[in-house]
Amino acid sequence: MKKNAEHVTFADVMGCCDAKEHIDCSNRGLTSLLGCPEKVKDFNCSGNKLTTLEGAPKKVKGDFNCSANLLTSLKGAPEEIHGDFDCSNNQLISLAGCPVFIMGDFSCAGNKLTSLKGDGDGATLPACPEVVEGDFNCSGNGLTNLDGAPRIVGSDFDCSDNLLVTLHGAPKKIRGDFDCSNNQLVTLSGSPDYISGSFSCAENLLTSLKGGAKEVSGNFDCSANQLNSLLWAQKKVNGIFNCSANQLVSLKGSPEDVVAFFCSGNQLGSLKWAPEKVKGTFDCSGNKLISLDGAPKRVKGDFNCSENQLSALDGTLKKVGGDFICSNNATDFDDKKVREACHVKGNSIT
Repeated sequence: MKKNAEHVTFADVMGCCDAKEHIDCSNRGLTSLLGCPEKVKDFNCSGNKLTTLEGAPKKVKGDFNCSANLLTSLKGAPEEIHGDFDCSNNQLISLAGCPVFIMGDFSCAGNKLTSLKGDGDGATLPACPEVVEGDFNCSGNGLTNLDGAPRIVGSDFDCSDNLLVTLHGAPKKIRGDFDCSNNQLVTLSGSPDYISGSFSCAENLLTSLKGGAKEVSGNFDCSANQLNSLLWAQKKVNGIFNCSANQLVSLKGSPEDVVAFFCSGNQLGSLKWAPEKVKGTFDCSGNKLISLDGAPKRVKGDFNCSENQLSALDGTLKKVGGDFICSNNATDFDDKKVREACHVKGNSIT
């Protein structure tokens, strides 16, 4: 006897399951979790047609995945999850109902959230986990602020691809990467004080780096903004510093010591105040340079000064450990001219 195609329960499809099993009922056309055991190891009900988590297991020893359904609420979610909790790519307008403590990663990416808080009975109630020991990902929603975000995040924090106009509400310390790229930020005020990994605020509306993190241990990406100054940038970056595609006319304020430095696609007429030490690539292509004065004396990686207005390669640069790229300038340079200007270990790309 065929079951009603419009109402398919867990019991209809899975029957009676041992609570000790890893249960995978993903992509089975489920509209209800009626019939689930109360305790399970891992539980995957992703890719179904669920509009509610009522009937879901109460205790999950491992991971719980309810992504890619039609959920608008997390009411009925397990009370305890000892692994990852993935509720991404649903139609959530609230996180009310999720556990307060997540031992693994938590992802609510790709939903319709406009707030990480929850409203009930006329009062604002907590709706987001307070502690996430792994990664926290709320990217791809409609958030305008981070009020209600977890107080503690054990690894990466991703709030990219939202409508954020402020970072207030973010944790003060991030133990992994912090990504707030592709939002509508005009200021970094409210950003975490300490970021143990990399920081990306690319693709926003920033004109200044004021208010940014006091310490970033990895890469720093502020590309594709409206920056006209690098003041308040980190003095030392233990990774890549990328300030390309902005409106910079000066490198004043740039880090003194970086692994790699990208300042392409700006309005630079000079490399004065460029980093003194570059352990990797230095890319100043697509600017208005007429001289290489101010460039680091040594670049251990590639050096790219293509698409500028250079008529000579004389300057402070003396040694390039990788390739020297200088095509599309005011003068056509050949390999001889490149190697007369500085010592290049790699190829000259003219």
